[in-house]
Amino acid sequence: MRNQKDWGFTLLEIMLVVVILSMLAAIAVPRLAASAETARQKADITSGREVKSALDRYQVDNGVYPRIGELQEVNGSISGSALIPAYIRKLDVQVTQQNPAEEKKGFGLAEWRGGGESPEPKRLIMIYLTTDGSAAEVTVYDRTLAKVLWSSI
Repeated sequence: MRNQKDWGFTLLEIMLVVVILSMLAAIAVPRLAASAETARQKADITSGREVKSALDRYQVDNGVYPRIGELQEVNGSISGSALIPAYIRKLDVQVTQQNPAEEKKGFGLAEWRGGGESPEPKRLIMIYLTTDGSAAEVTVYDRTLAKVLWSSI
């Protein structure tokens, strides 16, 4: 027959296991969080590339890109029968994956005057169009809008 001492674990053994698990968690949790943010950024880059591809298909079919007045941006969503849904299904806030402030989510629209400088970004994915339809560029920013993640320029 067993003694009472033979049952279970000692307090020292349990504390050792807790310390080891805590150390593993301290290493794993930040890496998982960083991986999730990287995945969100890559999803937005993919969305930006799809938008640029849709704009290029529009240009091939029509000889020009959509003009700045043919598309409208409201609260991070782009509308306009020139591009949507014939060339891309939708461009709204739910498409973007990063978690910025609410007023930075989604798609922005601005006039592009050419050259290397783009206007100040207002949203995660900015679509820059010219007034004459000669050019269209797409730029994807990080959630702070301080860093360019991808640009078609």
